[in-house]
Amino acid sequence: MLCDKITVIVNDQSKKHGKKVAISACKVGEGNSKEDIKSAKLASHGIVARDKNGKLVAAVEGHNYGKAKVVEVISKLLKVK
Repeated sequence: MLCDKITVIVNDQSKKHGKKVAISACKVGEGNSKEDIKSAKLASHGIVARDKNGKLVAAVEGHNYGKAKVVEVISKLLKVK
């Protein structure tokens, strides 16, 4: 669910937006990550973004994306009321 590149990006975004949205990076297998990936219909890992009620806001497969995609997903979460 994460690599070093993505961990750095996520941690930076958490510092910037962490007071408005909960942002974390975790390895597949930690907590309920496997169930969360499955319910988001991802094959193995990626970004799973949910609103405060648990509704899926965005899902991004894999980790072949960079800061722009992470920022895009966080922007979607920030718009959810």
